[in-house]
Amino acid sequence: MRDPIEDHGFSLIESLFACALLATALLSIGHLSTAATIVLTDSRGRTEATLLAVSKLEELQSSAAPAGGADRVDARGQPARIGSPRLFERQWSVAPVSPEASILTVVVAPIPIAAGREVRVAGGWTVTP
Repeated sequence: MRDPIEDHGFSLIESLFACALLATALLSIGHLSTAATIVLTDSRGRTEATLLAVSKLEELQSSAAPAGGADRVDARGQPARIGSPRLFERQWSVAPVSPEASILTVVVAPIPIAAGREVRVAGGWTVTP
């Protein structure tokens, strides 16, 4: 018989268990980093859409007589060009409340349009003397 004190190292079962545990941990980290990248990209698109909507709303509020309309722009608010990396469609409407006041609504959606990914901003407009 062998003396148990002389045994050194790990058994095959212990090594396989350690490898399986390490592989599971690495796969989990890989999945988390992929999910974080997707969320970050979505967040960036929503932030750009919000900035475009607020910019258009401010433009309409400073106008003497705002009117509804639509356009396609890139992430910087410039007119859409072929080859632009990210494009957005902006639509704005003017709903009169009284002769001196209106409600302005701006909706910005990414192109291609993804369900539930649009940004909607509303504000008021009044006649300034």
